[in-house]
Amino acid sequence: MLEIPDPRLFAGDLLFLLIINFLLQIASEVSTTEFWMNGGFNQSVTMPTTLLGVMVRDSKMSIAWTLSALWNRSYSYSSVSDDKTAIKVALQVWVDYCSLRILLELGSSIGFTHSMIDIWSLGMEVWYTAIIMAFFRWAYSRMSFFR
Repeated sequence: MLEIPDPRLFAGDLLFLLIINFLLQIASEVSTTEFWMNGGFNQSVTMPTTLLGVMVRDSKMSIAWTLSALWNRSYSYSSVSDDKTAIKVALQVWVDYCSLRILLELGSSIGFTHSMIDIWSLGMEVWYTAIIMAFFRWAYSRMSFFR
């Protein structure tokens, strides 16, 4: 079960999860009124104070996706053998990913932070993940030099 026959697919998954995470963070920052009151895109670049949150969310996303992908054996060469299979497997992984992300958020909320779960950001995260990871898996299956 812990076999990864296609390490490039695994590395691509982790890279695209990081991209999703940064897109979510940019969308979160741009949607605040403080961002626009401080000059919008014309303000000086500083070290973000939300870096810890980004790292934690990326870790949760990577763990959930990797466990789901391993469970569904989606790192095999046959999981991206053609377009239809690649999208089908990506969506199977995504369903288990959503379940794991919900459990991780519930566990974190109940066990550590004792705070409300931000359903809106979790919903955006799983929506972006479905679209981008299905696209990545489809594009990966189209590249003949990866086989």
